[in-house]
Amino acid sequence: MDTVTFGMGCFWGPESRFGYHPGVIRTRVGYAGGKEGQPTSRNTLDYTETLHIQYDSNLLSLDQILTQFFEQHNTTRAPRSIKYRSVLFYQSEEQKEKMLQKVERIKQIHGRCYTSVEPLDTFYEAEIRHQKYYLQRWKPVYEKLQQLEGKEFLVDSTLAARLNGLSKDCGSLQEMMLEFSDSDYHTLWSVIEEVLKETKNQALEACDKVCKSK
Repeated sequence: MDTVTFGMGCFWGPESRFGYHPGVIRTRVGYAGGKEGQPTSRNTLDYTETLHIQYDSNLLSLDQILTQFFEQHNTTRAPRSIKYRSVLFYQSEEQKEKMLQKVERIKQIHGRCYTSVEPLDTFYEAEIRHQKYYLQRWKPVYEKLQQLEGKEFLVDSTLAARLNGLSKDCGSLQEMMLEFSDSDYHTLWSVIEEVLKETKNQALEACDKVCKSK
C-alpha cells in the first residue's frame, strides 16, 4: 500500500473526487506544510488543507493521481492563501522526482505553475466533522453505513470513501455494488437507490417549475 499527500484548495472536494477512484483504499483530510504548532480548522496557522490517500499501486499509479491533481484545479493562478495553496508533499525521492516532472510539464505548457513540491513533515488529521464531509450530509446513507460499520468508519472505510464520492455524483451505484458485493450491504444499496430516486424527482419538479414560470 502506497500513500500520497497534497493540497489543492478546500479539502472537502478533493476527498470526494479522489475517494471514488478504484485502487484508493482510504482517504483522510488534514493539515500539513506548517511549522507554527498544531493547527485546527478554526486556526490553521501556517498550514495547508491537504488530502492524504492510501492506495493500491497495482490498481492506481502515482502518475494517474498526479494527472488528476493537475486536471482538477488551476495551478497557473497564484493561491489566495497558504491555507488553500496548491502543493504536493513527497515522502521519497521517487515521489519528488515524479512530482517535479509534472510541475515542469505544466510550466512548459502554460509558462507558470504555482504548485509547490515539498517534503512531508507532519500531517495533522482534521476534526471528524471534516472527514467525508459530503457523506456526513447525505443523512439516510450516512446513518445506514454507520449502523453497518460502526462509529469509526469515516476515516478507515474504503466504502465510506466511495460513498463520499457518489454523494457528489462521482461514479455510479452499479460500479459500487460490483466492488462491494457483500450481502450485508443489500440494505444499504436500497437506501441509496431511494435517496437517488428522490433527488432525481426533486430535480424534475424544480425543472417543471422553471418551465411553467416562463
